Amino acid sequence: MARCIPLPCDEIAADYRAGYSTLSLAQRYGCSPTTVAKRLRACGITLRDSRFLPIHIAEATLRRLYLEERQPITAIAAHFGVSVSTIGNKRRSYDIPIRPRR
Repeated sequence: MARCIPLPCDEIAADYRAGYSTLSLAQRYGCSPTTVAKRLRACGITLRDSRFLPIHIAEATLRRLYLEERQPITAIAAHFGVSVSTIGNKRRSYDIPIRPRR
């Protein structure tokens, strides 16, 4: 049987509004981040968006860098300050084909 963890609304709400994450609050109270999130919602707190903020990379810019300038994805990722997988995901979402090998 799961144990009941007392999570006082006023404390966790104040800490969450001060910028603490559900993960850090969960570590403090010895429970899961899901438990903290459920308790915050029960206390009427609207949760922040996920930790990964969407990044906008213009399709035309990505096409130019990748297809015309033939920059490696690692260089494009470094240029935008994102991961290689983010660039790969953007390339696929814009239906930019994999460029042929020379």
